[in-house]
Amino acid sequence: MIHPILQRRSVIAVILLTLITGGIYGIYWIYVTTRDLNEFTGDYCIKPGWTLLFGLLTCGLYMFYWWYKINDLVMAAQKKAQRPFRSDNKLLFIVLRIFGLAVINMAIVQSDLNDIYYNFTPAKTPANQMIEDDDEWSDY
Repeated sequence: MIHPILQRRSVIAVILLTLITGGIYGIYWIYVTTRDLNEFTGDYCIKPGWTLLFGLLTCGLYMFYWWYKINDLVMAAQKKAQRPFRSDNKLLFIVLRIFGLAVINMAIVQSDLNDIYYNFTPAKTPANQMIEDDDEWSDY
């Protein structure tokens, strides 16, 4: 079952749309990915709107910090979804960003997110269990 806020995206589509639009789709992807990870993990340490604003005001220097922190959110999402950590990519993300290859970072993050989103099943809570098991009409 897919969580309502989670949307799988094709890794190839993310790369191609970013390249074809000259990075405009990449800006949208950063906003949406940050928002989705914030909602999924419950950790709002990075705000999507502020990320775009600070990225613009610092001429992209803030994005080094964003790539560093987004890895923490991906790892928290992997933990929540009970998925194994693939690796801590912070250093890789920074190095690729230095060489202008952030689109590879996007592909790695999107691949990890697709794995999380596809395999995530919400845990049964007592409230959910009661709703499913409490059927008054089944007695009649």
